[in-house]
Amino acid sequence: MVDQPGRPTARDTQAQYGRQAEHYSTSVPHGRGETLATVRELAAAAETETALDIGTGTGFTAFEIAASARRVVAADLTRQMLTEARRLSRERGLEARIELMLLAAERLPFRDASLPLVTSRTASHHFHDLAAALAEVARVLAPGGRFVLCDTVAPEPPALVELMNDWELRRDPSHVWNHPVSQWREKLLPAAGLEVREVATGRTPLVFSDWVRRSGTPENVVAALRRRYVDAPDEAKAAFEIQAAEGEVYFSWPNLTILATKP
Repeated sequence: MVDQPGRPTARDTQAQYGRQAEHYSTSVPHGRGETLATVRELAAAAETETALDIGTGTGFTAFEIAASARRVVAADLTRQMLTEARRLSRERGLEARIELMLLAAERLPFRDASLPLVTSRTASHHFHDLAAALAEVARVLAPGGRFVLCDTVAPEPPALVELMNDWELRRDPSHVWNHPVSQWREKLLPAAGLEVREVATGRTPLVFSDWVRRSGTPENVVAALRRRYVDAPDEAKAAFEIQAAEGEVYFSWPNLTILATKP
């Protein structure tokens, strides 16, 4: 495993997403995309179940699960993100099925073995202590309970792991780490006592200008980061599908959606 060079604090994350919450309520990669349907399918929420969505942001995954679950606790570390989630849940007529909760992924205020389903989408690369967060998921899941995790992931070569995380951190100081698929399957989830059942991989298409706007990246950083994309080595351009056209840069991150269960 490539070591993580440093971690932001919870205050860093709250400050970042407090400033940018409104942008995430209209984000196409967060609010749409094939991973939402994949999460819903693997979660297979039942109308009798209460689910927990960790790192819910402005609530898109919670809304997807709420279409079939009895209730979804939509949890996030940042109050402003939950404010946006409340507004969107009202607009979608889902307010009765959504309970908002301010919490850290590393400290879940639920009893042991009390939940049948936990989800997390496009959030785990911001968890300050991923091992502790996954241990908490395993603790609160009932025996046979399902955990569906979806996130962007790094390619397997260590140099590309480093490059992707360097770019992400330059763009967003609250970023912690994107792991390769093999780390999720072979180390991270098994170490938490969770058994991997199904794995789906795909791509998250991104437009550079939108990507940096959403995170509020300073203009001087944007210019330098754009040059890194345009001048990237061929291996990186292939791995991240980098293309420059008419003043814009287009690329994609690999993504993973994984179903794990508690024995």
